[in-house]
Amino acid sequence: MRHHLNRAALLAALALAVIAAPTSAMAATNLALEVTHQSSTVGADGIKRDTSFTENVIRQDDTVWIERVIPAGAYSAAGHEKSKKPNGHKHVDLNNAVRWIQKLPDGKLKLRLVSLTDKVIVDVAPNEYANVGFDGLWTAAYHLIDPLVLKKLKPGKTEEENQWFESPQSSTGGVRILWNGSTEIPMKVLTHNSIGNTMRSTTVRVIGGSPKTPWRNLSKFSVKEYSDFLD
Repeated sequence: MRHHLNRAALLAALALAVIAAPTSAMAATNLALEVTHQSSTVGADGIKRDTSFTENVIRQDDTVWIERVIPAGAYSAAGHEKSKKPNGHKHVDLNNAVRWIQKLPDGKLKLRLVSLTDKVIVDVAPNEYANVGFDGLWTAAYHLIDPLVLKKLKPGKTEEENQWFESPQSSTGGVRILWNGSTEIPMKVLTHNSIGNTMRSTTVRVIGGSPKTPWRNLSKFSVKEYSDFLD
């Protein structure tokens, strides 16, 4: 089982041009964000395939909450209720589960998947991060990308409070990042492969400076281990 692989693939596309290393998180602002991921690929058959999805991201102190936006009519609650495992237990849908990431006082991370539909919190151990497409970097979660990638890129034009950073074209492709120094997040991340038939973009919109804290409303949720679902 893998979770949020599309999001991971889009942001991991930065590795086409740069290699980021962990760094300590900088002091930054609490934010509520709308993050839209898009990709476009032209296959060998000449067919262009476009995909997109949106997430609401809350960044507050030592917590990041990433919740997929599900359009009306895209999810059938009734159909989900009828979904059963062979043992008769209702299947817990983790495909659209929230990512709840916390940085603990000792610097370690705690990752949980939250199924709002099933009212279940799933603890994910560090050795299981790869199964859910999480890179284990707090800075990448908190800033959407690790700020160290900017040091690998060439500064470009400025747009109001934002500045472009870009890599030179290489055999693996290229990347452009529109960085906001005040909020310490990218407003845009654009990547493409070397032949130009695959392009990905992440666009960020700030929707609030005093975000809600949905993780404080989970007292009635049951708690399970991710390993319980690896059958």
